Amino acid sequence: MLTLVLFVQLAVAGVLLTSGVAKLRGDANRNTWAELLGRAPEPFRRLHAVAMARLHVATEVLVGVTLLLGTVVPAVVMPALVAAALLFVGFTGLALHSAVTGRTITCSCFGASTTQLGWAHVARNLVLTGLAVSGAMTSGLVTAVDSMPSRPGHAAFAVLGAVAVTALTYFFDDVVDLFAPRTLVRSGARSRAV
Repeated sequence: MLTLVLFVQLAVAGVLLTSGVAKLRGDANRNTWAELLGRAPEPFRRLHAVAMARLHVATEVLVGVTLLLGTVVPAVVMPALVAAALLFVGFTGLALHSAVTGRTITCSCFGASTTQLGWAHVARNLVLTGLAVSGAMTSGLVTAVDSMPSRPGHAAFAVLGAVAVTALTYFFDDVVDLFAPRTLVRSGARSRAV
């Protein structure tokens, strides 16, 4: 159980920290917030895009750091995973809105590059939400005495798994693009998707 909680804790921390820190590069996150606030009802349009972008980054980084702190202070793990789950629910809602309405939302999920949110992002965010929720539910079983797995191999397994989840999430759009159907172009005419 401890290995599972540590894995979830580190995986969610890795995703949030890479996402938050990557957003510090360039203006893509600010542009996303300007786009979102431009579509929002009137009272929300008064919010400042730069302030919202900074708050967004600060929240992701704060929750990620809190999850790392949870390796020595287990009491913070459950609240941090609940906060992460709420963030992921919000991200899922944006992706779902973009996919269902056709009013695409450009997201700078991991930094300066942007992508159009769609069904693949809904699936990714649902998995991340499930990961955070399952971690929050099981983290209550961890006490201060046994906050880390007793065997180094179990801890290493949790760390390696978390690194894999973080990397897969960070490069998610590239992986989706790699397996997306391609359209062949022959002699100037388009043929069917492969």
